[in-house]
Amino acid sequence: MTRGVVAAALTAAALLAAACSHGSPQGATTRLTVPATTTPPVSEPSVAPPTTLVDAPTTTAPAPQPSAGSDVTPIRFTPNWFVDPMSNGISAFSVLVPDGWQATGSVQWLPFWSRLAFVQTRVADPVSGVTIDWLPIQDFMWFTPPAGFDVPIGGNYQGKAYVAPITDPAEFVRQFWVPNDLAELLNAQLVSIVEIPIIAEEFAARFGGPAQAAAYRLRYSYMLDGQAWERDVQFALLFSTLNGITSWYVNFAHTVSGPQGQLDAHAGVVSTVVASRLSTTEWEANFRLVQQLFVQGIQQQMADTVAFGELLEQYHAESRALQQQVTDERWASQDRQAVIAREGLGGVTTYIDPTTNSPVQLPATWDIYWVNEHGEYLAVGDPNFDPNTLDDGTWEILVEAP
Repeated sequence: MTRGVVAAALTAAALLAAACSHGSPQGATTRLTVPATTTPPVSEPSVAPPTTLVDAPTTTAPAPQPSAGSDVTPIRFTPNWFVDPMSNGISAFSVLVPDGWQATGSVQWLPFWSRLAFVQTRVADPVSGVTIDWLPIQDFMWFTPPAGFDVPIGGNYQGKAYVAPITDPAEFVRQFWVPNDLAELLNAQLVSIVEIPIIAEEFAARFGGPAQAAAYRLRYSYMLDGQAWERDVQFALLFSTLNGITSWYVNFAHTVSGPQGQLDAHAGVVSTVVASRLSTTEWEANFRLVQQLFVQGIQQQMADTVAFGELLEQYHAESRALQQQVTDERWASQDRQAVIAREGLGGVTTYIDPTTNSPVQLPATWDIYWVNEHGEYLAVGDPNFDPNTLDDGTWEILVEAP
């Protein structure tokens, strides 16, 4: 199977440029009965840098972090919210954005694929050039085709792309993202591959069945407009085989690019942004409801933009119940998520937000963090500085998590 064939098939059949944190498109084909497989839960903000280096042309050590203190410039992180017009205009997700950075986001529902929605998100710093993008993801299935099986490579089979497993992370990047989303990496040099076991363990735990998972950060270098540039690509792969049928998945996928040296210099800020992206419980409940409807096989009704909103209204009571389930799950997983962040994220420290009594990951560069009633975080180095003397008087100080 050549890279060109796979890339073309995935592009044509799955519109993979629009298939990120929950979804992908197009019509479904069902000709073969396949045993039910466990579906991994909705992607949450992926977690970042390093633990163990594996083979690559060269390797790099974890980025050194600036020491905290009063000599660092204060910075404010403000939550940006993005709405989903198809879910009757509700707020879908939020992300913390540093002062001076710009954020864009949208939701595209893709009802013919098991990854039912694409939560597109970009956060960029116009000064340094550092840009964070969440990458398209997909669910895959592979088996030896029986006589008369007419789904092409990359085609939609029961909501998954019919593609043979790709276990090499660099090859996966080349086949899945380079043709459309990361074209600048076509002739780039692969500098390092870093394994992130804690993310792989989290992926396998969420899957809930027998599976093998691995998570990676790949760093590339290349020239852009005559300037040396770097890009990190992070993602996790999971493979599960039963009765000769392999279901495999990519998740926790994002990429960060910038001029050489800027990725390491901004590691803590980048990790904070990545860890902060979170869907609202109301939107998450709608998503889970649509998952149930997808299983029930009413993709065509879901695909109608008018009927879609009406359908969600009809299932309002079920959506409310799912909201509570999402809330309960998030409270139950806080301690685990804090541990994952501390061990899997680079250059961040976990604090307890007194306004929500929940953990939040913030850069290790600053000594002191304050939060206000609007969910804004202010990082300062001066222990004597009190933002309540200058602002609206609602700022509270954060305490580092035990």
